[in-house]
Amino acid sequence: MRKKIFILIVFMVCLLLISPANGFGAKDHTVTVAMCRPSKGQIKNIVVLKNREIIDIKNLKLLCVYHEDELTDYRDAVFYVKKNNLFWVDFIKIKGRVKLNGIFKKNIWTSQFKAVFDNSDGIIFTGGMDIPPALYGEENSLLTVATTPIRTYYETSFLFHLIGGEKNRSFVPFLEEKNRYPVLGICLGAQTMNVSAGGTLIQDIPSEIYGYKSVEQVLKSNGDSIHSSLYMKLMNPENNKNIAPAFHKIEYTKESVLLRLFFKKNSELPTVLSSHHQSVKKPGYNLIVAARSLDGKVVEALEHRKYKNVLGVQFHPEFNLLYDGIKLFTNDPSKHEYYVLKDFVKKNMSMAYFHKKLWGWFASSLKQVSEINSR
Repeated sequence: MRKKIFILIVFMVCLLLISPANGFGAKDHTVTVAMCRPSKGQIKNIVVLKNREIIDIKNLKLLCVYHEDELTDYRDAVFYVKKNNLFWVDFIKIKGRVKLNGIFKKNIWTSQFKAVFDNSDGIIFTGGMDIPPALYGEENSLLTVATTPIRTYYETSFLFHLIGGEKNRSFVPFLEEKNRYPVLGICLGAQTMNVSAGGTLIQDIPSEIYGYKSVEQVLKSNGDSIHSSLYMKLMNPENNKNIAPAFHKIEYTKESVLLRLFFKKNSELPTVLSSHHQSVKKPGYNLIVAARSLDGKVVEALEHRKYKNVLGVQFHPEFNLLYDGIKLFTNDPSKHEYYVLKDFVKKNMSMAYFHKKLWGWFASSLKQVSEINSR
């Protein structure tokens, strides 16, 4: 009798130990985010966001996606991953070439895109160089610098496969299968999102929107209409390594459903880091303008009418020095006034709140899709 009681007690203790409530035996499924153009800097951005718990996902996996013929050399990124023992980071190579007339339909990339989609819970399209205007039916401006067409072609096609677009409405987008799948386009990523859906771009903000003909005219303008630190760097060619990024405020539109949730009520408008000279002109199919610059002239964000977790932002919420690091920056080298970006963010309450909410949405969406995929 005592032996039977002893066995029963042991059995019950084992059940308690493996109970998910006790943390043992619980299935801790991985949450996977894909990211295009996985340079060393972009991977470091994700590492900092993860380590600082801004992307609060402990079991995160990063799937780094790139094209085999891109000009970017990703060996530095691979070395960075190995050196820092980032076991949760993997690389995947997209293979093959597609011509311009094959971008907006099924092609040799379709199955590769689908594999990434099926094995991830969300995706980030990062910043980069200008888009070849031929993709949106225009000639190349003298100020457009489209030096990475291979990357742009495959990413445009990938985004088209995800959300569909005006140029082929009969195509069934991947998001019809997982409509909560988050897609975040950052800077170039937002522009590529727009072009993939059939939209067009302003090829140069200073000259086309504001009518400026010189760098001096840009720098004399209102700070909220300056969208890049390039102009200050051009005026300080021998002393521009510590010039701070451009910052300006944004305002959500009445059409916004998602982005407006990141704004702190009864507070000043948030400040964002800006580094671009192009922007959305005509929004693509099913895309709405979700935010603009304070003067209303520059599109700062896009949302999707149908897929509520699709967001394109023209600014840079991912830059790791907004959250970590001690590098000193100055707005004007001649004044010798320096500051750390993360301190600038902390002092700007609406900015800190906005960035926390944006990444909170993205992390929460990843987790939700991961939960659905694990069932």
